[in-house]
Amino acid sequence: MKMNRATRTTLSLQSSSVGLILLLMLALLAYASHRYPVRWDWTATHRHSLAEQSVKAIKAFPKGILATAYVQEQGEQRALLTALLEKYRAANPELQIRFIDPDLDPVAARQADVAMYGTVVLRAGEKTEKVTETTEESFTNALIRLAKGTTKMVRFVTGHGEHVLMDQAPTAAGKADRANQERLSYAKAAALLKGEGYQVAPLNLAEVEKIPPETVAIVVAGPRTPLLPIEVERLQVWWEAGGRVLLMSDPNTTTGLEPLLKSYGITLLEGIVIDPVARLFGGGITTPLVNRYDGDHPITNGLQAASFFPEARGLRLEEPAVEGDVKPGQPPAAQSPASVATVQLLSGAERGWLKGGPLEAGTVEYNAATDQKGPILLGVTVQQEKKRLVVVGDSDFVADAYVGFSGNTDLFLNMVRWLVEDENFIAIKPKDVVDSGLVLSQGSGTLLFVGLVFAVPLLLLVAGVVIWRGRKSR
Repeated sequence: MKMNRATRTTLSLQSSSVGLILLLMLALLAYASHRYPVRWDWTATHRHSLAEQSVKAIKAFPKGILATAYVQEQGEQRALLTALLEKYRAANPELQIRFIDPDLDPVAARQADVAMYGTVVLRAGEKTEKVTETTEESFTNALIRLAKGTTKMVRFVTGHGEHVLMDQAPTAAGKADRANQERLSYAKAAALLKGEGYQVAPLNLAEVEKIPPETVAIVVAGPRTPLLPIEVERLQVWWEAGGRVLLMSDPNTTTGLEPLLKSYGITLLEGIVIDPVARLFGGGITTPLVNRYDGDHPITNGLQAASFFPEARGLRLEEPAVEGDVKPGQPPAAQSPASVATVQLLSGAERGWLKGGPLEAGTVEYNAATDQKGPILLGVTVQQEKKRLVVVGDSDFVADAYVGFSGNTDLFLNMVRWLVEDENFIAIKPKDVVDSGLVLSQGSGTLLFVGLVFAVPLLLLVAGVVIWRGRKSR
């Protein structure tokens, strides 16, 4: 090709045009990456990603939120806070992050009432929340409290042998009984609720003429003796006015609320659930695996981790004896004003059974004459206008000794969130990050060492020799 002045000019223009186009593309990519940030987390436990609940919590502020971190300029704490806050900003670019060194600006720290390094003040409008722990759970809980604005009261019924809260005086008992009482207390459950901005308090129905009006939901957690008729009457009055109740009943007990449940077609069955599969997970045969969730209900939608119910009883759901167009499982949006939506929320013990007779020592076997084959219904929800009810065949799964197992925490919190109409915050709670590491046996370690140090270099050497000989022979 003959090169003349015109040709050279054309080639120069073409090169300049290509260069300009590439420069514009790079500028567009840079702008897009800044305006629409995308992150990939390929770690096994997704340790660099926010939990679903955290993403929902930060996206609840579309108009923006300011996070002011009071931390020293130099040090590891600032780096940890930056990494954590950047995860939230990736989910909501409207998050503004500001750092203030209390040593350099003590006036600002004093005005914000900050007393320790690492404190983060979240502000949305005129409302603020403080975070003093550099954990995802602490930040997410603070965001939820900030988004709710008002504090809702959840009361736990007492006086019938229910699980005690952490602020209740322990009963007089021996050392062994006291240890068991601490295992079965609801101290952790109360702390979880308080962390999300709920108020938690006990309620003795025999000592009040009417349930306090600020009560949003009532929890009846495993009563050992039935509620008194006057207590049932007071609870019934509150229920008919649009109450929300979580009833957790254990095997071989009577709650006193059976007539109320019967009116909605719910029966608490006698006996105890047996699940031999629980042995594979280190549990006893009376700890059924709960792995069947209603995929459409807000409580269990998206809940994948199985739950474990120590010593559970079964439920039966029939046509309720209430007025209105009753269609079990009907979504609330399709109901008439007087209709009732009943949902079989969860079940378990697919390979187990509900033992109808007494549980005797030794081998436990299925008896077709007295036992009911699994899966066993373990949870039911009822919704009628403003009234909401959750019935569960176990109360120990929320106790301190078990609430941290698998999906127990998320299941309990989602039940309370649904009862108080906080569906927007129903999601999977942030988990503690666990570094699984790499654990190898001696043989595997030796094989890895030999492969990396000898086999791979030798393979590259052989490939190089083959290529060299091939080129030389041409």
